[in-house]
Amino acid sequence: MKILIASDGLHAHYFQRQSWLRAFNECGIEASFWHCKEVSAFDAFDTFEPDIFLGQSYNLDSPLIKCIYERPHLKVGLRAGDWGDFEADPRFNVLYSSEKEKDILKKLKDETGKPDFVHIHYSQYAVDQTHSKFKSIGVDAKSLIMCANVHEYVTPAFDEALSCDIGFLGGYWPYKGIIIDKYLTPLLYPAGRYNVKIFGNQPWPNANQYCGYLADEKAKDLFISAKICPNLSEPHAHEFGFDINERCFKILCAGGFCISDNIEGISKIFNGNGVVFADSPDDFKEKIDYYLSHEEERKEIAITGRKFILDNHTSFHRVAQILGYFGYEQEAQNIIKGWNQAKEHIDV
Repeated sequence: MKILIASDGLHAHYFQRQSWLRAFNECGIEASFWHCKEVSAFDAFDTFEPDIFLGQSYNLDSPLIKCIYERPHLKVGLRAGDWGDFEADPRFNVLYSSEKEKDILKKLKDETGKPDFVHIHYSQYAVDQTHSKFKSIGVDAKSLIMCANVHEYVTPAFDEALSCDIGFLGGYWPYKGIIIDKYLTPLLYPAGRYNVKIFGNQPWPNANQYCGYLADEKAKDLFISAKICPNLSEPHAHEFGFDINERCFKILCAGGFCISDNIEGISKIFNGNGVVFADSPDDFKEKIDYYLSHEEERKEIAITGRKFILDNHTSFHRVAQILGYFGYEQEAQNIIKGWNQAKEHIDV
């Protein structure tokens, strides 16, 4: 079995797919990564000749479509934007499937039987609403939520230089700032009230606590070195409750303590399993203050969260899920069995 995994840029889903790639290969399944904006579809497919292709419906151009038509044996899973019970709202940065994309998918499904399924990073209860209309063209819509890349986050080391009350790793831009400015920004003033360290690819406006760029391999060390690592979502997550971002998975895998804004999709996964939820900005500050002064409770919750991630939400769980969606049930079970044996050697 050979699996070709496509991505089109540096974003959360790129790093998720990189974690799938490594998990597949470590399980003895040959997988290759295709930077689809840099290498032609013909070169990628002719060189590797995959049995499974994991791509994106919004990247279905003529060369890629031809590659799929030429390979009747190929199994295909595509990340696709919303097409369901909710109308597009221009106020929110939500991925929606375009009319052109829908037409291409319908024609492709009618003539090749592909894709086998489309997916998005919401829980299945949400996908059944946001992607419900894919059924009209005979395409199943599946949940593939975010996961922890255990290769990157499971071996953190405390670093005094990263030690702080509140540690946050992430970018700031106006859309994301709508939530950040309600929850985190008020805690930055007056300076010195909390020891806050913020890292990201670009400076944060009006934040003396911005500490610059942090190398990817040091992210896990920040999560274990900070007393509290907030998770803050984007405005559409607050509006619809469906979006599940990556940060909780990474923080908990590294053994960090996380306080998150209360998003339905996230709380359905993590409530009671290692994440503390704040219902409002005021509640967020109150919980920050409480847990800064209750170290033992923080440690107990962090241990619970790390175990929950290792038991349920690693890159190995996701690749097993993918194989199960394609009908490879035995292979999926073997991956989980192998991971359960490997995690016995990880310190929780």
